[in-house]
Amino acid sequence: MKTLFTYLVFINLAFSSNAQKIFVDASLEQNVDLFQLKEPLDLWLKFLHSENDSIGSKYWNQDELIEFGSNDYFQLNDLDYFELGDKIKTLHYGTTVLSITKVDSLYKIMSQLKLDYNDSVSTTPFIFHVYAKIEDELGGLKLYNPFPINQSLYMKSKKIGNVSYVYPKWHHLDRRLAKKQNKILKGVANEFNIDLGNYTFFFTDNRSSYFKLRGYDFHFENIGAEYPSGKADLDRNEVYSFGNNEYYPHELLHLLINSKWENAHLWFNEGFVTYFGQSRGKDLDWHIAKLKQHIDSHPEFSFSNLLDLRSLDDRTDYRYVIGGLFIKIAYEKGGSALVEKLMSGGKSKNNFYDSLSTVFGVQKENVDSFIKEEINGVFD
Repeated sequence: MKTLFTYLVFINLAFSSNAQKIFVDASLEQNVDLFQLKEPLDLWLKFLHSENDSIGSKYWNQDELIEFGSNDYFQLNDLDYFELGDKIKTLHYGTTVLSITKVDSLYKIMSQLKLDYNDSVSTTPFIFHVYAKIEDELGGLKLYNPFPINQSLYMKSKKIGNVSYVYPKWHHLDRRLAKKQNKILKGVANEFNIDLGNYTFFFTDNRSSYFKLRGYDFHFENIGAEYPSGKADLDRNEVYSFGNNEYYPHELLHLLINSKWENAHLWFNEGFVTYFGQSRGKDLDWHIAKLKQHIDSHPEFSFSNLLDLRSLDDRTDYRYVIGGLFIKIAYEKGGSALVEKLMSGGKSKNNFYDSLSTVFGVQKENVDSFIKEEINGVFD
């Protein structure tokens, strides 16, 4: 969701003063001594004033430094807003420490990244928090990533089948839905001869809760209508889902199929997991019906430049619905063997159209009519 404005802001900031713009909110500053917050505030300010992430690592706890390394220990990765590869350098462009609260021995430090484009225009992409606590008897006060601590404070976990669910403490896990989801994973794994691993599935009731769990009290992506969504972390075998419940197979299927079809074209990849595992909480036919309605209302609409299309609206993405349609056609025509041909065809644009030609006998110039005929056929 980053736009041209994001990069214009960066260019403007890059050519402005090189001075670090690190501030403490006046309300916090006036109460530091009263609530004995000087030590955690000083620690956080020393971190923020560090030249870069590597130098700032001396203020971080040892366990996370060992786990992630001296450059990647600060796990609020979205803070690298300008993709500099260094979060502290980004925070130098305009960070205000807003508040520090204390529960038992744990300090929660909340800050705001605000970027001024000019005297009248600014953007606030994040309000975020980290924690500070005594590392051990000799280590003194150190900084900690929010995600693991927030998990321990607000979430609980239970493993059902191959999936470990991490969910809000107030939520009663629906074992029926969890077993249904595991059945889908097993079914796809067996049919396509894929090794079934163990996965972690985080879910929250809404988007705001998801971002807060990760440490973002405000996130620039948390704007607009709420709808079920999720993200798959392929490196960690983890899924993050919000706006739904324990049943969101789409992202889990991404984890399952990634090792088998790393070179699958994006449209077939998303199509596969939409056909077998829904998208935005809705099955493929729901999205096809919406697309058909759009085509009927706009007869001039064309799929001729298919790969240039993105989203029909905030719920239906062309890559998911048309990719899913191709998987549906292949599966109904030739079962898993024909689907495998699509998934194994390669990542490039030419690979994509070659796969359509090989599997369906459709040339690029005929893709528009082919898709429209197949969409109409779904509802015949």
